[in-house]
Amino acid sequence: MANRRLLRVADLLREELDEIIRRDVHDPRVNERDFTITRVDVSADLAHARAHVSSLLVDPARAALIEGLNSAAGFIHRELRRRIRLKHVPALAFAYDPGLAQSQHIADLLNVLKHERTP
Repeated sequence: MANRRLLRVADLLREELDEIIRRDVHDPRVNERDFTITRVDVSADLAHARAHVSSLLVDPARAALIEGLNSAAGFIHRELRRRIRLKHVPALAFAYDPGLAQSQHIADLLNVLKHERTP
């Protein structure tokens, strides 16, 4: 079970990551895309953090988004070090989270079923 400190650090990282990426990352693979950072998983020793990114983009654009974020990870890490007060800011990695796309797919299927049943 994750302790409270890890959860607080993960939440702080998620908030700061969102702000840094939206304001300061100028990579066209990233700043022209619509996405959400759904969660951040932090290792127990706070050495590594994996940010899960969800988007409704199709595969080539989605892969480019994740690639752009991972490419900017060093810059984002430096910005995090400037903004938050932690002894060690974790190294960042970004991964795709299919949760939003799956939710949208289920909603679409339910809408199709709803329209098929109504006379």
